[in-house]
Amino acid sequence: MPNPRKKASKQVVMVKKSATSGGAPSLDILAAKLRILEAELSLEEKEVKLDNGRSFMAEPNLNVKVEVVANLVQPGVDEGVKFYDRFKLKRDDGDGWVFSKYSKLGNLIMVRYGEEWFEDAEAEFEEDDLEDFEFICQVEPKTDPKGKPLTGSTINWKSIRPAGGSEEKEAYEVAQAEAAAEGDAEEDYSEIPF
Repeated sequence: MPNPRKKASKQVVMVKKSATSGGAPSLDILAAKLRILEAELSLEEKEVKLDNGRSFMAEPNLNVKVEVVANLVQPGVDEGVKFYDRFKLKRDDGDGWVFSKYSKLGNLIMVRYGEEWFEDAEAEFEEDDLEDFEFICQVEPKTDPKGKPLTGSTINWKSIRPAGGSEEKEAYEVAQAEAAAEGDAEEDYSEIPF
């Protein structure tokens, strides 16, 4: 396993934006079962230069391609759709990068390997362990830090749960209850004359 505390080297990546969205879906699913199709771990910071002349440093991360296997609130809607998301490593107290327990990546690791993974000094992380891995979560439209909508979708990290068993059933029931409550609220407002 590569050492996540490895000192990052600088790489430059050129990004050209097109006038269209590039086909990245912007999904809003209260509860979905996702399957990871591809996983790639990058342990180095990379400088990304945009076509508008600006640039930024992309932090080390796990980049995944996921597929919506099931929409637990509206079955059939957006099922089969694929999108990319990333799970960032966090900077430690020194100058390195780590898998932080209380982060998006940490939550995924706990669901995949168990919470004890963080306490086990011998525990390893393998990208291949994530391929075909399924989990339950909320999928949201991507936004910038100020809340401005962006193209694409992102996994709500606090909602990640194991697939199958009582966790999946509970996520389904909660999502159904929230969707029903939202529908009731819309019905109540529909009767107000304007």
